[in-house]
Amino acid sequence: MKLRRTAWKIGAAAAIAAGLALAGGWVWRVGELRRTVAAALPAVPDLAGGSAELKSRLADAERRARSGWRPVEALRELARLYHANGFYAEAMQAYAKLLAVDAADPRWPHLQAGLLSGYGRLDEALPLLRRAMTLAPDYLPAHVRLGDALLKTNRPAEAAQIYRAVLARSPDNLYAQLGLARLDMDAERWDAARDRLQRLVTAHPGFGSAWFLLATVDENRGDQAQAKADRERVGLNGRFREMPDPWTDELMEDCYDVYRLRVVAGAAASAGETDTARRWLERALVLAPADATAERQLGNLLAKADQLAEARRHLERAAALAPADADNWNYLVALLNTLGDDRAAEQALATGLANCPESPGLHFERGRRLAVAGRVGEAVVELQTARRLRPEAANAYVELAMLNFRRGLVDEGVAEMRGALAVEPGQPLALVALARYEIDQGDAAAALDLIRRARQQPKVKSGDVSALERAYQEKFGRLPW
Repeated sequence: MKLRRTAWKIGAAAAIAAGLALAGGWVWRVGELRRTVAAALPAVPDLAGGSAELKSRLADAERRARSGWRPVEALRELARLYHANGFYAEAMQAYAKLLAVDAADPRWPHLQAGLLSGYGRLDEALPLLRRAMTLAPDYLPAHVRLGDALLKTNRPAEAAQIYRAVLARSPDNLYAQLGLARLDMDAERWDAARDRLQRLVTAHPGFGSAWFLLATVDENRGDQAQAKADRERVGLNGRFREMPDPWTDELMEDCYDVYRLRVVAGAAASAGETDTARRWLERALVLAPADATAERQLGNLLAKADQLAEARRHLERAAALAPADADNWNYLVALLNTLGDDRAAEQALATGLANCPESPGLHFERGRRLAVAGRVGEAVVELQTARRLRPEAANAYVELAMLNFRRGLVDEGVAEMRGALAVEPGQPLALVALARYEIDQGDAAAALDLIRRARQQPKVKSGDVSALERAYQEKFGRLPW
């Protein structure tokens, strides 16, 4: 019995000693990790004027990285906070250490590569993109981004291999298909590129990036009319956009820079990502409840999404927060017009002009309303005021021209249309009206020049161009070529 008690005590002591040894080893490893992480921490940037919560979170993460029990977790938070708030040099320094101490996480090479790509350092980004793709074989944005980087660094065969591998996993991936079309374009295989893009827009008519590239292809094939039609589909502001990337997008959850949130929301809205744009604008308003610009952006976003009642609430708040900003009143009046609330629109217009008496947009709107009401003399005064305040904009010239034509003042109307073209050479209504006028006047050369310009202007409807061509042929006996 005594021997058993002695043996138990010896065993217990051994177990305690082993536990202490293990604990001591763990404490030593954590200490080593702390020292490693601390040596790689970026210097704290200038945070003057920044968010108090951001400063607090950065300070807390820095403290935990230096003395906490989970230094790697603290470094992850620092990296995200720096990246999300535009401190890219600091973020890259943190990512560089995470690549070593948290090597199994594919987000770090992916996010580091994104920052390097933004600086044009694609050769440095490529190995990181390959690493992210290997670590995250199911995360297709990493694959597509690698393909895009290979394309940009003139490695077409490797890029094609990546895009095809993506399509093998996800046959409907729009961005891999777009990448193959861009490879065809780079190789001047215009017919192949067009076939691929045409299939893409047929299946996905709202995919603006494909229409944008299709217009470029049609231009290079010499089909200017079709290129114009392509641009009509995407709009003049259509641009190629990369594949949405949730790993990068989710960083905005840690963003405390209201301006950055508004910019990212604007980009998302342009890409048709309404929910994402709304998410960031609502975050901006949580951070800065009195930010009139974010209120206006959100109001306009909701208006485009046909959520008009909610849009009205945000635009009214924007105008209340910043009554001296004429844009707030312009957008509010436009929305109230859409809603058909004429009384509220009139009141908003009057209040807006009282706060912004030098707003050309508000004077233009008052002039337009007076013209509709038949108060032509007053309308002319308002429109002339709008033109004086913003002489580089064509809308007041065009509206004055239409009023003059209605009153039978053809020469005055033509002069206003010429003024519109002088400040905006592609103004659609002015091109069509002046081309028709020159045809009626028998000036074939002037009419031909205007018709050619109308053909090149995406905002001029194809039907209007066809009507001008018929009128030209009837007048001069030949087609306007």
